[in-house]
Amino acid sequence: MCRKKSKVPPTAFILIVILVTIGLLNGGCVTLAPTGTPPPGHVTPAPTIVPAPPAGTANGTVQVHFIDVGQGDSVLVRNADRWMLVDAGPIDAGPALASYLRSQGIKAIDVVVSTHPHADHIGGLLTVLNEFPVRTVYDIGIPHTTQTYEAYLTLIDQKDIRFVVPERGDTIDLGPGVTVQVLSPPSGGIPGAGLNENSMVLKITHGGVSFLLMSDAGSEAERVMLDSGYDLRSQVLKVGHHGSKSSSGKAFLEAVDPQVSVIEVGADNAYNHPAPATLDRLAAAGSAVYRTDRDGHVVVTSDGKGIVVSAQRQAPA
Repeated sequence: MCRKKSKVPPTAFILIVILVTIGLLNGGCVTLAPTGTPPPGHVTPAPTIVPAPPAGTANGTVQVHFIDVGQGDSVLVRNADRWMLVDAGPIDAGPALASYLRSQGIKAIDVVVSTHPHADHIGGLLTVLNEFPVRTVYDIGIPHTTQTYEAYLTLIDQKDIRFVVPERGDTIDLGPGVTVQVLSPPSGGIPGAGLNENSMVLKITHGGVSFLLMSDAGSEAERVMLDSGYDLRSQVLKVGHHGSKSSSGKAFLEAVDPQVSVIEVGADNAYNHPAPATLDRLAAAGSAVYRTDRDGHVVVTSDGKGIVVSAQRQAPA
């Protein structure tokens, strides 16, 4: 895995992907666990993203948009005139996501974060990277043997976008007044864990307000972060892995103590996300829960002292 702050030629990752595919690459930092697939005959409908009204940020405020991309993740962060996009949902969400970004007045994106190379997180990036100038892409640096991942790396290479594999503890520049820190995975990855548990986890801090974006990280990553000594306390939690039963354990929620939890999940999905047990744990923790399948886009605005939550549709349960 490459060192921090260095630009990694994506073509090198394409070569690794090819080697993995033909069985010449043995071992590595992590063991990739199989991922769930929908049952035979199941068709997930393409999401329709209704743009939220452009919402300007006053001086000293930060906005975090949890965008409804169906069964996938996409989080947009604005700090003044800086923009960071964390994942972009599945490939069929790309055009609607691009429309949402334009509705916010975005002409270029400062930072794109690919938390891990599963298609429901990077698929929409094929559209985004084609339609918007992007300054830097942050990636966990673990290759994946899919055409979507290869196409994503090829676009980065063709457009000469800066490509960075950060280490745990590194920060991502999103302008003054905001700290974006990588809390996971540790260097070399979590041994024996798959891509979900090795998702890039970000903590965004703005004054006295923090957001913890868990991507698809679950119980193993939560354990590693609890052992790391990092301050996990955050007013807003992006719940890991679409609210699966392995996410948001009791000890983890006690450490985070979220006022608001957001679950990015598709309606009537084949995985039965979110799990009832996870919803029960969030309720026991006293956290208000928003879900993109029910509430649509969820936008949280912070002035550094408190938060205001607005949902496209109804109030949380």
